[in-house]
Amino acid sequence: MSDSSSSSTVPAGHPFRRKGRGTDGLFKAFFAGNAGLTVVILVLIIVFLVREGAGFFPAYRGELELYRKAGLEFVDIARKDLTAHEQMSSLLNRAYYAQVNAACRREFQRSQEATQVVGYIDDAVAPPRSALERVTEGAGEEGAPAELLKSLNARYQSLLADALAGRPGKGLPPTPHLSDEERAGLLQELGAREPLSTDEPALVIALQEQLAAKQADASEPLAGFRETINAFASASEDLDNLIYETGESVKATKEAATLHEIEVTKRDTLLAAVPGTKGAEERAQLEADAKAAVTTEPVDYRAALQPVLGRMGEFEAANARLAAALGEVKAALPSDLADEKAQRYLATFRKAEDEYGRELADTMPKMQAWDFEKPVGLGATISGFITGRDWITGGEWQDFYGIVPLFVGSLIIALIALSLAIPLGVGAAIYTNQLAGGRQQRFIKPTIEFLQAIPSVVLGFLGIAVLGTLLQETSMKDSFAWVPGFPIEQRLNMFTAGCLLGLMAIPTIFSLSEDALNNVPSAFAEASDALGASKLQTVFRVVCPAAISGILAAVLLGLGRVIGETMVVLLVAGNRIEIPDFTEGLGVFFQPAHTLTGIIAQELGEVPFGSVHYRALFVVGMVLFFIVLAINWSAQRLLHRFRIGQD
Repeated sequence: MSDSSSSSTVPAGHPFRRKGRGTDGLFKAFFAGNAGLTVVILVLIIVFLVREGAGFFPAYRGELELYRKAGLEFVDIARKDLTAHEQMSSLLNRAYYAQVNAACRREFQRSQEATQVVGYIDDAVAPPRSALERVTEGAGEEGAPAELLKSLNARYQSLLADALAGRPGKGLPPTPHLSDEERAGLLQELGAREPLSTDEPALVIALQEQLAAKQADASEPLAGFRETINAFASASEDLDNLIYETGESVKATKEAATLHEIEVTKRDTLLAAVPGTKGAEERAQLEADAKAAVTTEPVDYRAALQPVLGRMGEFEAANARLAAALGEVKAALPSDLADEKAQRYLATFRKAEDEYGRELADTMPKMQAWDFEKPVGLGATISGFITGRDWITGGEWQDFYGIVPLFVGSLIIALIALSLAIPLGVGAAIYTNQLAGGRQQRFIKPTIEFLQAIPSVVLGFLGIAVLGTLLQETSMKDSFAWVPGFPIEQRLNMFTAGCLLGLMAIPTIFSLSEDALNNVPSAFAEASDALGASKLQTVFRVVCPAAISGILAAVLLGLGRVIGETMVVLLVAGNRIEIPDFTEGLGVFFQPAHTLTGIIAQELGEVPFGSVHYRALFVVGMVLFFIVLAINWSAQRLLHRFRIGQD
C-alpha cells in the first residue's frame, strides 16, 4: 500500500514508474547528490592544498643549497655558539636583576605607576602639543598667529582636563602603590605644566631617585656576582666580531649568486619567447635582449669561500675563549640566591652548563668537516621544516621555515583552553542532564549554546579591551605577587587567548556531552536506584562511566575547534614567533606566542604569489588540516564505539 501511494504522483509509463521509483526516489537522488557534492568539495580542498604546497620543499631545498654553497651555513655553525652564549648570559643577568628587583619591588612599582600616569597624559594631549611645536618652530620673526596659538592651547587644555578627570582603570592607569596625596599632587603638577614643557614632574624624579638608591643598596652585596657576569658576557666579543666580518663576506656571495640566477632566468624567458615571434626584426630584438640580460659571471664558490675558511684558526681561538669562560664562571657563581625567581634562573643556568659545554666541543669538528659541495637532501629539507625551531622570513640573511614554535604556541593555548572548557562544559552537561529541573534545563541549555553565536572577532575585542587589561592590572597587586608570571608584562598572551578559546569550546563540549549522557539507557540508573545508590553515586559511578566514550569524543571535537580557531589567537595571543621560555615555570602561560592558524591569516595576504614563503603557508595549512582531521576522526571513532556499546 505504501509503494502505490508513494508512486501515485508519477504518471504511468514514466521512467521512475518503470524502474519502481517514485517521489521518494527523487528525494533520495537529491540528497545523495548533496552528500556526493560534500565529498567532492573535501577532495577539492585537499587537492588545492597539495597543489599549492607541493612546490615548497623543492624550492626550499634550492634556497638551502644556496645557503650552503655561499657559506652562510658555515658562519651559522659558529653563530650557534654565540647565540647559546648570549642565552646563558641572559640567564645570569635575569638571576641578578631578579635578586636586585626583589629587594626594591615596591620602589619599582611606585616609579612605574607614576611614569605610566605621565605617559597616559602625554599621549592624551599629543596632537595639540605636536601642532604647537610645529607652529612655534616654523614661525618667523613675526611669530605664530595669535588666533592659531589660542585655538591650539584651548584644545590642549580641553584634552588635558578630560584626561585628568579619568578614573583609575577607566582611563588613567591605576596607582595602588601611590598614596592619595601623591597621586593628587602628580595630577595637579601635570595640570599646571606648560604645553611645551618637557620637564619630568617632581614626584617622578623623586621616585626614580629612590629606586636608584634602593637598587644601589641591593646590588652592593652582589658586586662579585656582577663582575662574574660581565666577564662571562665579554668572552664572546672576539666571536661576535668574527661572525660579523665573515657574515658580510658570505652575504655578498649569496647576493651575487642570486643576481646571476635572476639574470639567467630572465634570459631563458626571453629565449623561450623567440619561437613564437612572427617577424625577423622582433626575433632579433628578443635575442639581443636575451644576450644583454646576463651582465654577471657565475659565482666561483670555492674562491669566494677561501677568505672565510682561511680564518678557521681565529674561529678556534674564539671557541676556546668561550670554553675557558664557562669553566671560570662555574667556580665563581654564588651557591644560591635568596629570591625564588633568581634562584630558579641560576639553577637553570647550572642545568644547561653541560649541554652548552658539549655544544662548544662539537663546533670545531663540525666546521672542519663542513663541505659547501655536499648536496642538501629532500628528506633533510622536510625534517628541517617539521623540527625547525625558527620561522624567519623577509630577512637579509636567510629565510627559515620551521613549525615548532607555531605548533608549541598552538598546543599550549589549546591546553589552557581545554583546562577551562572541559570542567565547565562537562560539568554543566552533567548537572543539566542529571540534576537540574525542567525549568533550569530550559534556561541553561539555550544560554550555553548561545555562546556559539558570538563572532570570534567580538571575543577577540573582549580579550583585548577587558580580559587582557583586567589580568594585567590584577597581576600588579601585591597580594598576587606569589603567582608565577605575575606581574604580567604583555597584556596579549597565551593565557588570555586560551581563556577565550575555552569559552568558545564550552558549547561544543557541553552539547555533545549532554547528548552522550542522554543516550545512556535509563535502565542503568533505575538498576542503580534499585540497589540503594544515591543520586550522586548513580551519576558518577554508573551514568558517567557508561557515557565516557561520548564525553571523550566531545572533548576531542572541542580540541578540534580550539586548534582550528584563527581570529581570537591572531588578536589576543601576542603574535611572537618563538618557542616560549620554559625557564619561567608556570609563568610560561603568560608569554606571547604565535599559532599555526594565526601565521597563515597574518602573512598570506602579504607574500608574493607563488613564492617559497607563499607555498610554506600552504604546507602549514596542510599540517593543520591533517591535525584537525585526525582529531575529528578519533572523535568519530569514539562516538561509533559508544553507540555500538549502547546497542
